[in-house]
Amino acid sequence: MIFNKDFTSEEYPKGITITDPPYNQNYHYNEYNDRISLDNYIKLLGHIKKPCVIIHYPEETINILPLIFGKCEQVVTWVYNSNTGKQSRLISWWGCKPDFSKVTQPYKNPNDKRVKSLIAKGKTGAKLYDWWEIQQVKNVSKEKTEHPCQIPEEVMKRIILTTAKKEDVIIDPFAGSGTTLKVAKELGYNYIGYEIDEKYFNIINERLNF
Repeated sequence: MIFNKDFTSEEYPKGITITDPPYNQNYHYNEYNDRISLDNYIKLLGHIKKPCVIIHYPEETINILPLIFGKCEQVVTWVYNSNTGKQSRLISWWGCKPDFSKVTQPYKNPNDKRVKSLIAKGKTGAKLYDWWEIQQVKNVSKEKTEHPCQIPEEVMKRIILTTAKKEDVIIDPFAGSGTTLKVAKELGYNYIGYEIDEKYFNIINERLNF
C-alpha cells in the first residue's frame, strides 16, 4: 500500500526499510525543503527504524548515518557515469546484512580453467561483489518517469533479493518514483510506502498497477 502523507505523522510500520532519502543538498522538490538544518535532518532520518538499507552519498553515509543508526553492517559502492562530480553513492545496511550469494553476476574470466570447472558443475555466475556498476535512469530509459532523481530498478532488485526474507514487509518512507515498491511487488513482497508529493504519489500508483 502507498500513502500520500508524511511518514513522520504515522506510527512507523514493522518491516525492513529500503530507501533513497532526500540528500539535503538543496535539490528542488515540489513539496519538500531539501535544505534543512543538520539537526532537523538527523531528526527526520531518525524516524526510520532498523533494520534498514539507506542509499546516500559517501560523505553523509560516513558522517551522519552512524549518528542515527549506530553500527553499519555492510557497505556497497554503487558507481555510474554522470555529467557531475558525483559518480557514486553508498548503499549501507543497518541492523541487517545482505547475502551476496543469493544473486549472481557473470564471471569476469569465463575462459579460466577454474571458472570453466565451476560452470561445468552448474555454477553459472559469481556472487555479487561490494562494487556495483549500474547506470542511472536516463531520459530514454523504459523505466523513466517524471520524477527527477529516480533509482534504477536493478539497484533495488539486488538489495531486496540479497537482504529481505519472504515474510518481510518492504517499507519506503520516501517513495519518490515508487521504484522500491514496484520491485517489491514484482518480487512478491508486501510493501508500505509514503510520498508527500501528490504528483509523485500518482506516478507511483500508475507504476504499481502493472
